[in-house]
Amino acid sequence: MADEAKDTKPVVPVAVVDRDQYREIMARLDKIEEKIEFYSAEKFMRAGKSVGRDLGVAYGVCAGLIIILAYILFMYAGNWAKVI
Repeated sequence: MADEAKDTKPVVPVAVVDRDQYREIMARLDKIEEKIEFYSAEKFMRAGKSVGRDLGVAYGVCAGLIIILAYILFMYAGNWAKVI
């Protein structure tokens, strides 16, 4: 019965690789990984710059409107006929 249990176990293939070839392949994979990381960082940096620019414009418009409304409220507080 013990032999039947051993027959159903999956067989794992074994590969023998030369150490120099393995190091060469790993070095190439490291270079590829560095290029991918650099590209990803550049892409996210550009996206961050564009989002920051858009938010800056939106905040600037809001601040400008608040300043204009404050000016109108304080300068023409008693004379609404001039404003309208």
